[in-house]
Amino acid sequence: MMKSPVPLSRRSFLGAAALGVGSLAVSAGLSGCGQSESGSSSSSAAATSDNGTIELTYWYSWTDKIKENNEERVAEFNEGIGADKGIHVTAEYQGSYDDLNTKLKTAYSASEEPDVCVMVINGTQAFADGGMIQPIDDLVADEDLKDFWPGLMENCYAGEDLYGVPYLRSTPVLYYNKTLFENAGLSADAAPATWDEMVAASDALKGQGVGGYGFFAYIWAFTAFAYCNSGTLFGDGLSAQAATFNEKPAVDMVKWFKDGVDNHNFSFSGGSNGSDTLKTNAANQKVGMWMSSTADLTNHMDLASQGGYEIGVGFIPKNTQNKVPTGGCNLVMTSRVADARRTAAGEFINFMTSRDAAVKNHLKTGYLLTRQSDAEDQRIIEAYAKTPEYQVAFDQLQYAIGDYMNAGYVEASKVYTDAIEKIMAGSGDVQDVLDTAKEQADPILRS
Repeated sequence: MMKSPVPLSRRSFLGAAALGVGSLAVSAGLSGCGQSESGSSSSSAAATSDNGTIELTYWYSWTDKIKENNEERVAEFNEGIGADKGIHVTAEYQGSYDDLNTKLKTAYSASEEPDVCVMVINGTQAFADGGMIQPIDDLVADEDLKDFWPGLMENCYAGEDLYGVPYLRSTPVLYYNKTLFENAGLSADAAPATWDEMVAASDALKGQGVGGYGFFAYIWAFTAFAYCNSGTLFGDGLSAQAATFNEKPAVDMVKWFKDGVDNHNFSFSGGSNGSDTLKTNAANQKVGMWMSSTADLTNHMDLASQGGYEIGVGFIPKNTQNKVPTGGCNLVMTSRVADARRTAAGEFINFMTSRDAAVKNHLKTGYLLTRQSDAEDQRIIEAYAKTPEYQVAFDQLQYAIGDYMNAGYVEASKVYTDAIEKIMAGSGDVQDVLDTAKEQADPILRS
């Protein structure tokens, strides 16, 4: 479960932080995630109120159901354990994960960082090596660590030390518009399970005047599809020591996407607004299939209900195998929290990631059910019986692995997604473009 240290220089950390470490793993944009609501300014500073209550500050990301979920859990803590033990937490919204990472770096320099915050999983190693978050092995019980799904723990360690606890975690899933499928004469009972089935469904949807599979240059999606073709974009493991996206399985995957655009009604949304374009197209029933995070499930179901159509959910379709990266965030503690304040922050982290909270977080947002033991929780059994879409990502967890943690990953991923934009625009041979991109990405990953 514990991972080997990822080679990382402070220079590369600072560069990554400036870019917003780990942003690409969470910028799916098909959910309420990443919306542009302004975050509050950084605050924090150790504080104890006049009555002796320890005042903690907690930073979180994202809006809609995710924001509601954060605020509900914090309110429960303050009214329960917090009230009993003299701890009060103030939750502060900080925008996207990109925004939060950038603000955290700035706030740390000004000694105004929060006590606890969410952290996109790709950023854990970089912030640990940068000295901004601290190990919390002694604050989390072994029985709890063993209860989280193993695939979710891979991104919680930096070296041998525990820095994060699984909170709002996710995997990509395939969404499809059941109503459009039925209109096209397709079975709406199950999502396409293979690449061939995706192509057949996309072709059939053309007769309805809508796009088949809609996508944009999103690193998490291409990572998932490369895995499902027995390839990788940055090698096996989490360290991402070199680009492998120009090797045959990953190249064949890109060629398959290009053929889908050219000949099988795939709909590519290019440019910096590609995420928003796809989100709009999905909501307006202009595409029949798209990939996004399981964290988007509740919002997608709400939009479908408002629009008078139904959506379904399936595994990421495979060509040779099922395999998906995980994503989302852990809870971490900043490095200058100490003594009684540190114990209080540990109480808060354990509460937010407890078995009960894990069930509530999952059912409120669609994020993964992080605890293995919660599979037998009566609330989960009843919810899955009523809304089986929530169970798909849970079932797909058996194929889940951690995501890349190299501090240069974000910048190297941008090189790759720029190459995808170029290829989908029809500019250049696929292999040549990806070979050139590798030459650009490898020095970034090694710096």
